[in-house]
Amino acid sequence: MAGLTEHATRLGLGLRGWRSRHVPTSAGAVHLLEAAGAGVLPTMVFLHGFTSAGCHYGPLLERFRSAAGLVVAPDLPAHGFSDVPPQLDPDALYQGLREALDATVVEPAVFVGNSMGGAVALRYALDRPERVRGLALIAPGGAPMTPAELAGLKRLFEVRSRADALAFVDRVMVRPGAMRQVYAAGIHAGFRRPAMRELLAAITPEHAVTAAELRGLRVPTRVLWGAEERVFPASGRAFFEAHLPPHGRVEVVRGIGHCAHLDDCDRTARVVLRWTEEFARLGRGTALTDVP
Repeated sequence: MAGLTEHATRLGLGLRGWRSRHVPTSAGAVHLLEAAGAGVLPTMVFLHGFTSAGCHYGPLLERFRSAAGLVVAPDLPAHGFSDVPPQLDPDALYQGLREALDATVVEPAVFVGNSMGGAVALRYALDRPERVRGLALIAPGGAPMTPAELAGLKRLFEVRSRADALAFVDRVMVRPGAMRQVYAAGIHAGFRRPAMRELLAAITPEHAVTAAELRGLRVPTRVLWGAEERVFPASGRAFFEAHLPPHGRVEVVRGIGHCAHLDDCDRTARVVLRWTEEFARLGRGTALTDVP
């Protein structure tokens, strides 16, 4: 369920030409924001993380309207303005989003995903490689974890008080700044929602991508991993570094934590734009092995 911040942000984007609409799926209606761009780069699809929403990418979305032909930002099922499925787990969430993307993305697109959104983008690329021009993953989920690592991650999301929420903000971001209290208020409200508790409890080690699946990934992939990452265990970065195929790579960026677009939006936009230009060259016939 969207809060006041999401309503205000969506209204602001609407005034700047963004269209808000819903796509029917088996998991309920999936909401998305979309805007035609003025550029020649492929369609860009932005997938958000746990308890977030597509509109939270607002400043980053605006930066790509001058570069891409179309920019799309869905709300995952049970997030933002999307419906909550009757039974919520990672599979139901992914199924609803996949149906919405299948109905919306009509040409191979570049998928940008942070955290849980990165895990979903990766899964979509494995299922629908013909629809994905490239993956730009920012601190992506989806890497295997030991039971102890997964239990530790879930404990981080047990935000029971405002103090817990502030501590979570400080863990996620390198420099929260003046928005620290605002971010904490949203996290405190979002993490306490029954749907989010249900989704978190349903995540198991079996939902991770396997090494064989990652090695078999057919689309060019870039991973941005913040040097100050304090949410996912270091084993996640090691997994991507060890098992991405030759046309994938991990870039470690200093001064960045779990949410690069919040820590340094301008720098994140430059990195993702560079990657998208690489993916566009591949679409014009450049071989995977020709792109470093």
